[in-house]
Amino acid sequence: MEKNFQEAFELHKNGNLQEAQKIYKSILKKTPDDFNCLHLLGLIAKNNKEYLSAFELISQAITINPNSAEAHFNLGNVLKGLNRINEAISSYDKAINIKPDHELYLLKGVACYEIKKLEDALISYDKSIKLNPDSFVAYCNKGLVLVDLNRIEEGVSNYDKAIQINPNFKDVRYNRGIALKLLGMYVESLEEFKALIQIEPNHLKGLYEVALVYRDLNKFDLALNYCERILMIDPSHSQTILLGIKIRKLTCDWSCYEKDFSYALKRIKDNEESVGPFSSLSFFKDPAIQKKTSETYSYKYKNSNNLVNKILPYKNHKKIRIAYFSPDFYIHPVSNLIVELIENHDKLKFEIYGFSLVDRPDDPVNKRLKKVFTKYINVENKPTKDIVELAREMEIDITVDLAVYTGKNRPEIFAMRTAPIQINYLGFPGTSGANYYDYIVADPVTIPKDYQQYYSEKILYLDVCFPIDTKKVTVKNTFDRQYFNLPVNCFIFCCINNHNKFNPLIFNSWMKILNKVDGSILYLRTHNDVAKDNLRKEAIANNINPDRLIFAKKLDYPMYIESLSLMDLSLDTYPFNGMSSSCDVLWSGLPILSLIGDSYSSRGCASVLNSLKLNSLITHSIDEYENLAIDLGNNPNKLKLLRKKISDKTILNLYNTKKYTKSIEDGYLKIYNRCQENLPPDHIS
Repeated sequence: MEKNFQEAFELHKNGNLQEAQKIYKSILKKTPDDFNCLHLLGLIAKNNKEYLSAFELISQAITINPNSAEAHFNLGNVLKGLNRINEAISSYDKAINIKPDHELYLLKGVACYEIKKLEDALISYDKSIKLNPDSFVAYCNKGLVLVDLNRIEEGVSNYDKAIQINPNFKDVRYNRGIALKLLGMYVESLEEFKALIQIEPNHLKGLYEVALVYRDLNKFDLALNYCERILMIDPSHSQTILLGIKIRKLTCDWSCYEKDFSYALKRIKDNEESVGPFSSLSFFKDPAIQKKTSETYSYKYKNSNNLVNKILPYKNHKKIRIAYFSPDFYIHPVSNLIVELIENHDKLKFEIYGFSLVDRPDDPVNKRLKKVFTKYINVENKPTKDIVELAREMEIDITVDLAVYTGKNRPEIFAMRTAPIQINYLGFPGTSGANYYDYIVADPVTIPKDYQQYYSEKILYLDVCFPIDTKKVTVKNTFDRQYFNLPVNCFIFCCINNHNKFNPLIFNSWMKILNKVDGSILYLRTHNDVAKDNLRKEAIANNINPDRLIFAKKLDYPMYIESLSLMDLSLDTYPFNGMSSSCDVLWSGLPILSLIGDSYSSRGCASVLNSLKLNSLITHSIDEYENLAIDLGNNPNKLKLLRKKISDKTILNLYNTKKYTKSIEDGYLKIYNRCQENLPPDHIS
């Protein structure tokens, strides 16, 4: 019998598993309680990914010899393969109690990290390092946990220790590069990724990160060069293809526009991640496509851990507790709109909290917000789980996400559920596509009732969609065009929307307008030199002198508003309208011409115009848009009447922030009462 086992064991060691398996089974027929045969058969089953069989065999072996650390260790690995992580951790603990070992602590740490038991993972990695101070893998993994805990500098320090032990360890080089990027140390991050590429020249993830960093440093040519390098290695590398599309969009390079558009659209239709929700707003006009893009993107945040359960409504609060979450509580388009609303909230009925996802400087808007929030909480360095637990401990009734898929957003917080009611509001002009946002704030213009199907949220309808800060600076009329180096005796069209909203359709339309209005110029706010050069080339391709494009210089807000008042007509973008920028344009007294579409993002400017009773400036086709712009350009007296209408701010809904505040508070009250009665979210008028 002993000879048979030794023969089988040698076969097993040499990789002849099938023959070894036969002998183990024949031994078990005679000796059913042979620990070694059961254990080793379990390992063969695990090797074949027959995890249930492996679990039964090794569990049976453990009943025979419960003091085998190796068997408990292997059972833990099998349970991990079955995705029964908590049970795997329990098996590792049993092995550790019998025979403490650095590898066991390492594996336990990995398992804890998988289910986001981050503090437990740290303890395990520390114990692994104590038993084996040269474990560069443990240092690397510990760094990963610390970064997840937003203790990024400590994470980098552990990566450094791993590199000292093994300078050629690729994982730690990659992770260190990511951490440095999170710290905003882009140059150092770049150096780390390049060190990784020296170790492995075709390391796709490293090459891709180099391209991303060059993109973030506005070195677009270098970013595209690295994209090309990746595609030479892997022509179907979708992340890189999409990055190239985004960079070309960002730089107004439309040389591959139709091809880029088709590729992005196909991925959406195939239920694959595409250009992302925010980019989709300027690429696609179809709200169904935008919804599908957001749905696909939102999947990555679902079921992020065990806090995703629905929260029952809190009872007996004397005041409704509302928390606004934003990475942008400073001079920023969203906060510029919302600051007076926060100031006007009825503090007798509501407690209003500000959760700041990014620690912003004390500029005038930030100071105003800090002053009026019931409590202002900086959570930049808090892990997601801790933020969610804090909101739950505070028993927040309604949380309002002012970013969703924009800027330094953190939708994973909302995927884990912060409150019984969660709202998508203002920052992202479209649907989240996620089942963890209950409502989206809109008006009948941005989301007509016939379009509700394109939104995963229920609609909280207000009379006016956007709030506005009426306490901000107004036009003083103390400057002229010469002060801003603008031509004096010509008609000035302008578009102050971000240039990522430009596309061939709208730009070619602008060129047609310039062609029909003699001597007119187009004033654009574009601080990207590559985009400026590409726009000039597009002008030439449309037989327009590129000198008729004037690019704005950076101005502080008062001067920016003054400069806008000196223009003649603002031209809105399509299919992604200006939202906050449209409010700025009209606040300066300048009329804006818009083309309305079907999506929220292509109806935002129309909503603002509607609130000012300027519906004559809302067009419904590209031809109507062009013809009206040409007519107004050649008949500037018509604009004087529009300017007069805009200037009377006392009678217009857009500028009645107290009325707006009362309206949204009534909406909050209605959805709160529904929740208190255990009714599901529904459209609210």
